[in-house]
Amino acid sequence: VGNQRRRVHITLELPWSADKAIQQLGRTHRANQRSGPMYKFLISDVGGEKRFATAVAKRLALLGALTQGDRRATGQSSALGLGGFDMDNKFGKKALSTMLTSIWDCSSSTLTDAPESHAVEVLKLIDSHLGAVIEEGEDWRDNLAPYDCDKKSEQTFYSMMESLLLGSCSQLAENRVEAIKQGKSVAKYFVYLEDGTETKETIKPKIDEELNAAKEAGLNFNVMCFIWLFDVGVTHQSTSSGKNRVPLSVPKFLNRCLGMNLSRQKLMTDHFLKHLEKEVSLAKRAGEYDHGIKTVSGHSVVVDKPRSFCFRGLEEKDERCLLYKINVDRGMNSDTALELYNEAKGLEGDAGDNPTATSTGRWLCDGQREGISSGFYIDRRHDIFKEVPRIFLIINQGRTSRKCVVIRPNEGKKTYSKDWVLGKLINGAAQLSLCTDVPQAIETWQKEFVLADRPSSEEYQRYCHGRHEERFLFGGSIIPILNKILVSANLDGLNVAKKDTTMPSIVRVEPSGKSQQSHAKTNGGNSKEGEYLANTSVMLSFNGNDIPGTPTVGQNVAHEMLGSNILRGIITKCGNQRGSYVTQFTDGCNIVMNTTEVIKAKELFEEEFRKLVVKAKVPRADALSIGMTSAVNSADQGATHIPILAEGENHNTDEYERLFEEEYDEEVPKVLVGLEFPKRFLHWYSKIASGHIQIPFWKFVLRKLAEKLREEGAMTSRELLNLKKAEQYKGKNHTVVVCG
Repeated sequence: VGNQRRRVHITLELPWSADKAIQQLGRTHRANQRSGPMYKFLISDVGGEKRFATAVAKRLALLGALTQGDRRATGQSSALGLGGFDMDNKFGKKALSTMLTSIWDCSSSTLTDAPESHAVEVLKLIDSHLGAVIEEGEDWRDNLAPYDCDKKSEQTFYSMMESLLLGSCSQLAENRVEAIKQGKSVAKYFVYLEDGTETKETIKPKIDEELNAAKEAGLNFNVMCFIWLFDVGVTHQSTSSGKNRVPLSVPKFLNRCLGMNLSRQKLMTDHFLKHLEKEVSLAKRAGEYDHGIKTVSGHSVVVDKPRSFCFRGLEEKDERCLLYKINVDRGMNSDTALELYNEAKGLEGDAGDNPTATSTGRWLCDGQREGISSGFYIDRRHDIFKEVPRIFLIINQGRTSRKCVVIRPNEGKKTYSKDWVLGKLINGAAQLSLCTDVPQAIETWQKEFVLADRPSSEEYQRYCHGRHEERFLFGGSIIPILNKILVSANLDGLNVAKKDTTMPSIVRVEPSGKSQQSHAKTNGGNSKEGEYLANTSVMLSFNGNDIPGTPTVGQNVAHEMLGSNILRGIITKCGNQRGSYVTQFTDGCNIVMNTTEVIKAKELFEEEFRKLVVKAKVPRADALSIGMTSAVNSADQGATHIPILAEGENHNTDEYERLFEEEYDEEVPKVLVGLEFPKRFLHWYSKIASGHIQIPFWKFVLRKLAEKLREEGAMTSRELLNLKKAEQYKGKNHTVVVCG
């Protein structure tokens, strides 16, 4: 195909059903493609439209969980750019409840500042209503109550205003009543403007004065939301749970927002999203946020040969818990950074979103509020960063997203809110400035990337750490002992702050390269396994005249039965027909095989021989005997595991986990999924040091687990090996050897 450029799939309207969305996206995501398509969704700034994106995002997550057991599976909402719209979850419900509580209480603390135009509009409504009840005479407070003769809609409105002005906004009501009596009603000011008594120039200072006074008396964004929600049928009473009432849900709240005008919709949904971000941030800080399965990524990811532990003793002698050491280069080189920059600028140009810089380093987009331009930014505080200027690549995710991607040469990609990027980086202490000279930016980037070639515990200049970090992952058969692992990680009673007691994360690792240990193991090296494998061909040569690959009389073969056994046999003679062979097995059966079948039977025998010699450590002579019956995969299940500690070292170690540790002689899996504990250090009492020492959290959990198992009487690896030797000794005189 001549045109192999990346395709762009534009969705003008999201389908309601998640499986239909996946089906549509699959029309351009095909097998054997050179690169996957780029998905673009037409979603406007209208706040109510987030309702539909939320529904699809949630259904996509549920679809992944049902079909692949992973809510972040291929086609997931986050991978398609809809992750920011997944609001219908437990954090969304909590954020909605917190937001509504602050609105019904008209709390003075609010996450959103009241826009002036909307604040004037609400103040005009309040002054108009108070002016009408004051004209009725007597006590204005009594006149706020609805009359029985009023229409139902009027009674509902009067009841709402009564609860607002006599409740949490009583100070605001008294302030406005005094102003109205003094002829300073904002509603009257607008009447004067309409009939020509006043002009815009003369009336605006008066309105601004009353607006400031009202804000000091309690007018804020929560008061405005109180009235806006009433207009779409959402009241304190309707959102309260009761015998016949269900609390307001996130989808219903977003549906009601559709009844507001566009500007109110946007303000209301943005206010809700701020509360959602706050709840998520608090949950992350407390260790209660479920990230799902996090993928370890970076410039390179290398997994060393793991440590193997047998923690289940006689209960499951062949189950192993593995501890993987993962070496991650979390940085990003200049070539990758340039590719991301070009892609971001291309998308920005396609969208027509071209911000214009101001003299203060802020960015204005389409004459609206501050935006962020995608590009390279440099921290030019040379007195702090003397080796190389600190450089960033900031990518704006678009107007429909509240996030920005911030990339550093030594830390890779991270995601932050736009408010954080503006407040901390562009307009904060860093005072980052946009670098329009891309070649210079790339040169600076590569220089810092090279300087960061060191462990993350070391700094190459102030505030800048190396890009190489070590991570430790619990894998293998951890489900049976998961509860014991979590109990060992419980820090209650250890005088540790609550915010530090975080649960482990589920991590997925796809190694991008082999460690030196794995590479040496693959090449054989000087290991015993290499010696075994090197001599295998010699041990399997039974006839000096044999032609490699050609079956001959006297060669050993094996045949897998329908049950769980593999029977061994020998080629007794060549058949009458050319290419046929007669084989005899230990169960007395004679089977006629063709050339292809007998070659496969030879290969099966050789494979079983290698397993028995290398993994089960069976003597070569016994492994070659056709009288041995082996179970399918018996070499794997019944392999002899060699303890790390030598005989007599069991009671001379302060590292309890080594009592259960064994040698590991298998390949590192291509994909790992396991538990990773937070990066922190804890105090551990060392008997050898006669005092407390600091150890990483993962080692604390491992050691605590081993100590607890030892107290419960679990057998160590050395004890299991001695028990197995004793069992083998008892069955030494058997004529048929059974492995497994």
